Amino acid sequence: MSRSSLGAALLLTARVASAQQPDPPGALPYDLAFDLHQFLSSTAVAVSADGKRIAWDVRRPPADSNLNARFLSNGTPTSVVGSRISITDRGSGRTLDVCPGGNCWRPAWSPDGATLAFYSDSGGPPQLWVYEFARGRARRLSDRAVKAKLWTGDEPRWSPDGRLIYVPLAPDGEYRSPVAPADRPTAMASPAPGDARVTVLASGSELKAQPAEEKRPAPWAAHFARENLAPLASVELRTGRVSVIVPAEATPKPSVLRLSASGRWLSYLSVFKFLTDTSQTSPMDLAVVRASGGTPWTLAENLPLLSDYHGMNYAWHPTQDRLVYLNDKALWLVDFDSAAGPTPPRRLGGSLGELAPTVNWFTRDGKAVVVGVDPWDDKDYRDIRPRGFAVVPLDGATPLRFALDDSLWLFRSIVKADERTVWQPDGASITLELEERATGQRAIVRFDPASGKKTVLWKGLARLDHLTGGGSHEFLVGSYEDLGTPPNLYRFPADFSTKERVSHIEPRLDGVSVGTAEVVETTVPMYDGTLGKARTAVLLPAGAKRGDKLPAIVMMYPGSDASRQAAEFGGGSDVTVPTALFTSRGWAVVLASLPLGPNKEAGNPMQEMTDLLLPQLYRLAELGYIDGGRMALAGQSFGGYATAAIISRTNIFRAAVAVSGIYDLPGTYGHMDQNFASFWIGWNEGGQARMGTHPWASFKRYIDNSPYYQADKIFTPLLIVHGSDDLSYDDGQKLFTALRRLDRPAQFASYKGQGHVISEWNRAAAVDAARRMVEFYRRNLGTAQARE
Repeated sequence: MSRSSLGAALLLTARVASAQQPDPPGALPYDLAFDLHQFLSSTAVAVSADGKRIAWDVRRPPADSNLNARFLSNGTPTSVVGSRISITDRGSGRTLDVCPGGNCWRPAWSPDGATLAFYSDSGGPPQLWVYEFARGRARRLSDRAVKAKLWTGDEPRWSPDGRLIYVPLAPDGEYRSPVAPADRPTAMASPAPGDARVTVLASGSELKAQPAEEKRPAPWAAHFARENLAPLASVELRTGRVSVIVPAEATPKPSVLRLSASGRWLSYLSVFKFLTDTSQTSPMDLAVVRASGGTPWTLAENLPLLSDYHGMNYAWHPTQDRLVYLNDKALWLVDFDSAAGPTPPRRLGGSLGELAPTVNWFTRDGKAVVVGVDPWDDKDYRDIRPRGFAVVPLDGATPLRFALDDSLWLFRSIVKADERTVWQPDGASITLELEERATGQRAIVRFDPASGKKTVLWKGLARLDHLTGGGSHEFLVGSYEDLGTPPNLYRFPADFSTKERVSHIEPRLDGVSVGTAEVVETTVPMYDGTLGKARTAVLLPAGAKRGDKLPAIVMMYPGSDASRQAAEFGGGSDVTVPTALFTSRGWAVVLASLPLGPNKEAGNPMQEMTDLLLPQLYRLAELGYIDGGRMALAGQSFGGYATAAIISRTNIFRAAVAVSGIYDLPGTYGHMDQNFASFWIGWNEGGQARMGTHPWASFKRYIDNSPYYQADKIFTPLLIVHGSDDLSYDDGQKLFTALRRLDRPAQFASYKGQGHVISEWNRAAAVDAARRMVEFYRRNLGTAQARE
């Protein structure tokens, strides 16, 4: 039977499942769960210079959207499909929708706060638009297509005088679109009759001997060139005239831009670089060019790719034409001569030793730079954080440094006024967002660098994101949410004594009743034989309490702390389905922490995650939160892998749901996508799988850590959920085939044309998957209605 026939047969079989039980009163409706207005995953909050107007982008995915691809054929990122832009005027209290149609995103205010620039695909491809507040209308400024990116950093940039807007354009030639144009089929497409199209790959000595006409860029390099290569241009606000400043063929290859304080200099980061077909790193170069055009200067090569891709790599001085960047774990300052160009980089703060790859923002007075010191990788996951900070004077004076107590706090971010400057209401303090290790509560903490004294301004089991002052140091605007409060924008004064709600993006959530969260610490065995602490959150339905011993759904994602999602409205969506769908139907939900060993070292993740999880569950059962005899397990992606892995090691669970998992490590290792990129090599060797090497060097460990080869040990009823367009779809088929051959209780729900993340599926498919999970849990766990 063909793959398509098998998927159709399985889906048809699944649709004749047992009759669904009615939902209890107050249950989150399935349709609403996948029909919410939400902030973009990479959102932009724009505050006018006077603080009176706030613009933001919010999306509500269309019901028929299938966001499996990264981009639509017109160049719009699928992550912004359904997005619109609103402006709140604090003076009048009015909120306006300024989107002219299509999708709208990335708002950016002019220096005088009178005009908002943004992107919209109302005319076809993404293009530059402006909304003129006084006239109350939006207009397309240029018909040139913009090269929109997946992450912030590509937003429009205004010149200081407000006459020009700088944007990345869609390039001509091979990389003119993020997807293959209709007249250029992908390499794996079926050729026309008589067409001898061929792609020849080579390695070793054969690569050196390959004819020049057959040589091709490394697959990952070609992939990111398609997504990020963009000539950089200015657009006149009055006339719409476009002038290319950095062409696509420039060296280094341009991607995203910023401007110096005077507007004389344009800086940019290059396209991500992949030096070989199997490279597991992707650095970028930093370059600068005169805003009037000319040959770029390369300031630094191979800057490390940081966690936010484009935002933390370097910073321009707030008032002068000079910038700082971090390279080789050191801070460098570049000054600019109006005639000669950039001067040679000068190192700052050499006495501090190695610096952490955090941001390097200037102080409010522009006399110093704030950097992270004492870098460490909390769990060896290549997520390096500082254990202290230093204020480094530009004149070479001795830096002031202060330390964090990393046994109590985990660093999250520096609070900033804008992308150049740290937020300093008093002109001296440094404000950090931290996480309390024991409870998972976030805190806004102000430090005095001179004394190290700290003041906690705010603390709670909640999330504060996208904080910005729009250049002001008197207030902050950002999104706030907690377990019972839907996400919205709020305005906070400098002392965080109050919060003023700015937006109301999803009124339908106002009446949704959610329960409570409890956080418990448990002693667990670590990968290296030591004992450590794991934080576990248990979400209880409305009215439930400790001692009710509820049936529980256990959610986790190995290598991370799922308990953090207790700070999100309804408990987040750990399996890419809103967790509130389950708590509002009477189940407790356990959000577990699974801190595995280092990514790059050889490990045994299947055993490690089982050893970590079970003590947390025993502890919650002992405390009376959950019924230890009625537990289910669930996970998505690497969590799907973990779900199958753990139930091959223990029979404690009554049911399990694995979504979009990977189950055969050696079998996926050599798989290539349609562009011949080998994603799974890095994932297996230096990524989440933690194999540490290739299969030929440690074949037994690959087998021992593959649920597919341990299928004979699985007796727990398992629901496998997979989209047929997901990269690991074959693994879902293989695991189900193994369980069916062994006559084990299993279902395989195959969703044709859907991808890796359920929340990005079309609504009918997402709703069906969520209903199927609920009915599977009801049949195998039973329910306990929420207590009144």
